[in-house]
Amino acid sequence: MSGGHRLRRTLLSSVVAVLALGTLLYLVGALPHTLPEVVAVVLLAGAALGLLLAALRRTGHGVEPAWWASTPREEAIAPAALDYRLVRLRRDLRDALERDDRPDTVHAVLVDLAAERLRAHHGVDLTTHPEEARALTGPELWAYLTTPPSGTRRRSRGTLQTAVEGIEKL
Repeated sequence: MSGGHRLRRTLLSSVVAVLALGTLLYLVGALPHTLPEVVAVVLLAGAALGLLLAALRRTGHGVEPAWWASTPREEAIAPAALDYRLVRLRRDLRDALERDDRPDTVHAVLVDLAAERLRAHHGVDLTTHPEEARALTGPELWAYLTTPPSGTRRRSRGTLQTAVEGIEKL
């Protein structure tokens, strides 16, 4: 079926549907205008609906349906944006990267996270088995974990990104 034929069929079916609805509404008194005004509005609405449907049919092949209703389990879980730990971590990361007047609080969080990953995934304690931890972390991450930042200067975005990526690989 050609594109022009499909468009004509969509336009015709939508105009007929809207015309039937308009006729019904006019007969029950819901459209208190003259008959020519109602016919003009209904025909325009039918054409607009048909063009909209044709455009959606052409461009909407890869669109997934939206699910607006959530499951009871999803409603019971607080949104991550409201988790005070994530809000605090976002603030601390922003401060570490943008401000010169705050001490670095991100380093301690990343050291704790690395220690937890080492313990959970490899059975290695960061403080009691430093040589095994060093072998697992690699030189860049190990240098970051064992050298706490001093002062209040801004932290390097690249250094933090390298540290986080190294922790993710653990």
